[in-house]
Amino acid sequence: MKSTNRPLKDEESYSSLEHAENDRETKYYSSLTDSLAAAAPVGSAVKLIGCDEKPLLSAGYRIAERDQDVTVARGGEREFSEARKISNGSKLILVPTHDYAAAATGRHRVESNAFARMKDGAPPHSVVFDEAELNSNAASVFGELIALDMCAYDMTFASRMRGESVDTITFERVANLLTATTDSLKTHEKDRVYVSRVLTEAGKTAAEIVKDCPKLLHCSGAAQTYEAVRMLYRAENRPLGMRGETEAVISFAVCDFYIKNITDGALRFPPDNARRIDSVCEYFGADIRCAAIYADPIYPPIKMRLYEYRRNEFRAEITKLLAAVKSRQAAAAQVFKRLYADDGYGIRLLIDKTDLPLCLALAPDVFFGDSMLSFLKQTGKLEEYIV
Repeated sequence: MKSTNRPLKDEESYSSLEHAENDRETKYYSSLTDSLAAAAPVGSAVKLIGCDEKPLLSAGYRIAERDQDVTVARGGEREFSEARKISNGSKLILVPTHDYAAAATGRHRVESNAFARMKDGAPPHSVVFDEAELNSNAASVFGELIALDMCAYDMTFASRMRGESVDTITFERVANLLTATTDSLKTHEKDRVYVSRVLTEAGKTAAEIVKDCPKLLHCSGAAQTYEAVRMLYRAENRPLGMRGETEAVISFAVCDFYIKNITDGALRFPPDNARRIDSVCEYFGADIRCAAIYADPIYPPIKMRLYEYRRNEFRAEITKLLAAVKSRQAAAAQVFKRLYADDGYGIRLLIDKTDLPLCLALAPDVFFGDSMLSFLKQTGKLEEYIV
């Protein structure tokens, strides 16, 4: 089946987009008023999304619904995406309360017909990293770092499978960030002021890493599985936690699944895409035409043989990287749980464990990612989890 959603293959235009982002430097601030003063003179028209207008009115700015000079979005990816849609050429200022890693890049996730895909655009004029905005979202922001570590692994795996050079610098930056943040927070998880300060700086660093390497954002099997979980819960009208905390929990499960399967070289039958499309429609409430477009095409035999060879050739290196990711996860998990008032008691119910196998199995067909999970789909190892 030939898929038309591979821009959905945004990756093909990375070089020019990355060059454009480097030409347009995003500035960082710790307060919205400072950011706004640098973007536009007093009296300018400002469109707000998720922000309190009183401080800006007091500072002399006008609040506008259209024809604005500046668009300000406070929140996460949903608010950021909405701001991009309506900015109409105005300067864009983002004030993340979560989704810190996505704040400084033009690459962003958008939802359409229940599915989600990655899209490229202009980076924001500035980003406001304010400690007060983090507040109750500490666990989710730390979860973003855990999820980003999984992205760095899958990006490395994909590079090996494609026969490309590995971006060891980005992998090490992410690994060092998660390790340093874990060490800084350990035994201080209940000090909210300290936690907010550490995670705000860590979130800013994560945003800088993604800005330097946009394809790192949401490129993991855990990110794909999160999208499947989101679609399932949306179809069944069930509440879902914030992306950072949810994807962190999923990352723990996906890492274990990768470790289990990296040593299994046996091929199953090729995946049954017709059955998979039917399952996406049945469980996720997707339209069959959209499901057919988003389904990950089956690799031709010659490509699959090459990928299998490379997997075996680099198995020792990949296994070592996975072990390192698992070690960082084990240390981070303890801090992650303590960031909750109930010390992680409630996150046991964040995702129904009976939903994970199905969502993991169908994940490559709802969100594009050149991940190890997508590779495992091609080997036929995910078919047994589709009920």
